[in-house]
Amino acid sequence: MKDQPTVRSNTQQAARKNVIVLTHGWTGSSIFSALFGEAGYWLGGETMAKPDYDTFENAGLVALNNRLLQQLAPKLNHEHQFAQADVEAIATRSRSWDMRPCRDFVAECGQHQPWLWKDPRLTWTIRAWAQVLDLQTTSFLVLTRDPTQAWISANLRRHVQSFTFTRSYNEGITQSNLRFLQEGGLPYLKLSFEDLLLAPEATLERLNSAFDLGLGLTQLHEVCRLPLGRKSRNWKDFALASLIYLKNFQERDGRGRLASPALKAVSK
Repeated sequence: MKDQPTVRSNTQQAARKNVIVLTHGWTGSSIFSALFGEAGYWLGGETMAKPDYDTFENAGLVALNNRLLQQLAPKLNHEHQFAQADVEAIATRSRSWDMRPCRDFVAECGQHQPWLWKDPRLTWTIRAWAQVLDLQTTSFLVLTRDPTQAWISANLRRHVQSFTFTRSYNEGITQSNLRFLQEGGLPYLKLSFEDLLLAPEATLERLNSAFDLGLGLTQLHEVCRLPLGRKSRNWKDFALASLIYLKNFQERDGRGRLASPALKAVSK
């Protein structure tokens, strides 16, 4: 395993394909994106940040995705529901929408190749972006997570939701992303956050092979503060997440799940 990234000339950098990350929430996508940054990928002139970490999401991309959703699906509450019909409706409406802002953004990113995009909203907008992207120079990374680990993380961050909702929502997003890639015959690598934590060296090799990165454990330790060799959430986290969920479990449907839309954001 290499401890230092492979040094490449500007020509070699430009020859590498750009990468788009397709993912639902809580998949360690910020760590994966930071790894690409360590390998020389451009993540944006300005990236989005949460109170405790950088998401490594290109701020321009996020703004355009929000604009697409607001104009093409103004009533969609995408954080609280997923339906393939919504994805298809946005794709259809985008064909008659002025895509010049998106085309201009792609051209701007093209001045910094290779670049990486990461924004969970891409699940709903990637089919619109496909109209202006050069898909021959683009590869994809599909990220998932163990549903129990994802449920714990969501509830610990006070995105209170039932396990049934977490699993259904995340699986729906993953299947939609895979359908887009498979229908287009597009190259992709599918990984989970647990792959990286439990088998870091093997997972880095898979990333290196798929995207020509040359990463090693040194770079992983640089961007990931979590201990390797075990899952990020343990039984204590599960217990706390359960208490948070039960404390906010005020509206029940006939099956004991949070009612419409089975998710409730609350303050700490």
